[in-house]
Amino acid sequence: MSEPVYLPPQLFVGEGKERKCYRHPTEFDRCIKLPHPAIRSSRFRSEIRFYRSLQSRGVDFSHLTRYHGLIDTSLGRGTIYDLVLDDDGRISKSLPHYLAQQDPAMTHRIVLELERLKQNFYDQWIVFHDLNPTNILLRRLSYDDYRLVVIDGMGHNHFIPLANYSPSFARKKLVRAWNRRHREWYASYPVLQRALKPYLSA
Repeated sequence: MSEPVYLPPQLFVGEGKERKCYRHPTEFDRCIKLPHPAIRSSRFRSEIRFYRSLQSRGVDFSHLTRYHGLIDTSLGRGTIYDLVLDDDGRISKSLPHYLAQQDPAMTHRIVLELERLKQNFYDQWIVFHDLNPTNILLRRLSYDDYRLVVIDGMGHNHFIPLANYSPSFARKKLVRAWNRRHREWYASYPVLQRALKPYLSA
């Protein structure tokens, strides 16, 4: 049995409502996510099943991080995912980082990218439950080319995961989630909030 991977403080990347994220100590382009103790193990397992189902379907992961398995660390058991990097090798910054600049051109770009992301998820029937800005990074691919990547808030909490197998059911789920909550998610950014559109069909 191999020793747990040591995660020193300097590898810490960030923290969300459910997890802490550390850079993988030996694999430059991956990170390790560790759930907070209060998070139920069923939520942990459900997310793994969801990402495995996406991989088994062969979906395009352009707007998502790919799951790479479980790992035992000095801070507990975690999950390995892609680390989102810009073209210069630095960790991509969050949507709020760019929105705080209040640059009309960047805000317009983000609106367009959110619409592309929404369409991508609809076409591939990839379910989400929380697309608030803190769950999304803006990855710079080149000087003037960016892509949104969702790092959290994906999947669903159904015990019987019909959305993993039924395109029509999955699309109804994601349409309902966005149309009911997108104004709430982007309430701190009125210009962006007004520009975003609901899904027109399920």
